[in-house]
Amino acid sequence: MSVSRRKLSLPKRFIAFWARHLQQGTASLGDIWRNPTSSLMTIAVIGVCLALLITFYLAIKNVEAVIPSWQQNAQISVFVEPSASDVQREQLAAKLRQLDGVASIQLIDKVTGLAEFKKDSGFGAALDLMDDNPLPDVFIVTPKASQHQPQQLQQLQQQLAKEPYVSQARLDVEWLQRLSGILDVVNQALLLLFGLLLISIILTVGNTIRLNVLSQRAEIEVMKLVGATNAFIQRPFIYTGFWYGFIGGLLAWLLNNILMLWLSSAAGQLASLYQQSLYLRGLDLAEFTNLLFGSSLLGILSAWFSVSRYVKKIEPR
Repeated sequence: MSVSRRKLSLPKRFIAFWARHLQQGTASLGDIWRNPTSSLMTIAVIGVCLALLITFYLAIKNVEAVIPSWQQNAQISVFVEPSASDVQREQLAAKLRQLDGVASIQLIDKVTGLAEFKKDSGFGAALDLMDDNPLPDVFIVTPKASQHQPQQLQQLQQQLAKEPYVSQARLDVEWLQRLSGILDVVNQALLLLFGLLLISIILTVGNTIRLNVLSQRAEIEVMKLVGATNAFIQRPFIYTGFWYGFIGGLLAWLLNNILMLWLSSAAGQLASLYQQSLYLRGLDLAEFTNLLFGSSLLGILSAWFSVSRYVKKIEPR
């Protein structure tokens, strides 16, 4: 056999090498098909673990994608002092329009504000009993698009609050800052969850491959008796780990799409409460490719760590 192998040309040896890999790869896929119970359980564990990671990742990705648009829609409410006259109010409006960070202003006078409050609050009858209008005039200041960062909005808020005839300036962006802080914590938790689920996948695949090796102990002993190397014996098991990871990645993608469809309506309703629109985005082509590559590589490494340990221990008796 060694003489015949030396007579093969380099191209033929190259083709024979990949033909053997193709044969062992398809044979390992057939072994998975012939042993569906343990194989499906392993694939299900991989798929569920990866689906959880993808779902958390996409949740953070979608929220981070819409935060800039929410920041651009942030407005500053500038309350005019009640003692300010109409002339002073017009002077304040002219001063606000000249500020660098201001895109536009809208005046809501106290009469209009009271009418809207009566309409929305449901206390119209009680408010009619009041002699004076307690509401101040309010300027709704819309910052420029270049002023959408929280720090820039806070600086503009502080600048507006210092203007004459202004009692206070309120910025409705604090909840975005809290959301950014929460996302930072969630990112750290996602890294921890990634590590835990990664260990779970490695242990699951490794234990399944170990059972496969032990169940084929007699065959491995015979192969070693006829001169098979450890690398040749390990190869089908490594291909089995590859198929576990690859099919598990496809299952994770399918489960994630089902979860995203289920959550899309709830996310749309939540965004509508803030007068926003939210469309949940799934994995793009590059992320889907990385998912399959990562899950397949994870299956290969898990199988290799397990099979290389146990195959070496099996010797012909």
